Amino acid sequence: MDIKKRLITILILIAFQAAGQGVETQKKYSFSDKQNIKAFVASTASLSNFKSHYHALNIYYDLYLETDKNDLYNMGFSLRFRKRIMHDSIVSYTFQLKDEMNVDKEVRMEIEEKELDFYSVKDGVKWTPLTTVLDTIFNFYNKSTKEKDSVIFYHNLLLINSWINIKANGAIAPFQRLRHIDSLIFNNRKIQSLRPVLIGKSARKRGHIFINQQYTQDKKLPFNRKNINETPLFFQQNPTYNWLFESSLDDATFSTLNGQKTVNIKEYEVENKFNNEVKGRILLDEYEDVLINSLGLSVKYDSKFKQSMQSLQLSNSP
Repeated sequence: MDIKKRLITILILIAFQAAGQGVETQKKYSFSDKQNIKAFVASTASLSNFKSHYHALNIYYDLYLETDKNDLYNMGFSLRFRKRIMHDSIVSYTFQLKDEMNVDKEVRMEIEEKELDFYSVKDGVKWTPLTTVLDTIFNFYNKSTKEKDSVIFYHNLLLINSWINIKANGAIAPFQRLRHIDSLIFNNRKIQSLRPVLIGKSARKRGHIFINQQYTQDKKLPFNRKNINETPLFFQQNPTYNWLFESSLDDATFSTLNGQKTVNIKEYEVENKFNNEVKGRILLDEYEDVLINSLGLSVKYDSKFKQSMQSLQLSNSP
């Protein structure tokens, strides 16, 4: 009985971890300097057989971490605190570890610690919620660059360092995965050395990409039907539309912590949501051809972190 209980417990834990941590099958594209987002939205509303319905504008604030030797950058990873604002009012926080894509790798790992509301950091004699620390940092960043030399801004960055120092050997999902990836490089001391290096803000237009019933029949495709909790309301209300992908249209700005260097990044990202993975990839390739040939987009692989580190000249190891 004890062995059975232990096996059941292990299987439950594995299932829980698999549900909470996953991968993303996605492709990213860059704009030419002459293209603007407003024109792109109009162009993609109906593009060949593919239609887009843009349904939300979300705001993201990111604070990226790195070691003193740029180990994450050099090994193809990024680690960030993120604040997400949806529909102007719904706010959430997450701590994410992601890896880089390349020409042979369209599946991207994403490991998250979502419940940041449960964490606090000691500030003198009091405990301050980690989310409050992040809010203070992002609020100062959102103001003019002249205010980023504030003592309060840098004090809260130090509080992030303190939290990392305490939690480095704890059950924080991104830290656990780093230790699993390479326990010699990402030992406790190395994780404790992580510190903020890059901060940014992104305005992201979210969209559904779909095809109509006729094209679905012509291609002999199944309809992408999931349970009501997984199917977006738009497709529940429009049952003749066949949901293929989700898209993100980003206009992002990142800067060094002192605000002296900035970089703007515009990119379009498409994530496969089709219920048949093989056919979904074929459709994604078809959509990619349309984007390249009709709109002049080009495939890109580097994350915003990698692009920013290079553009801001932070990628050279000391």
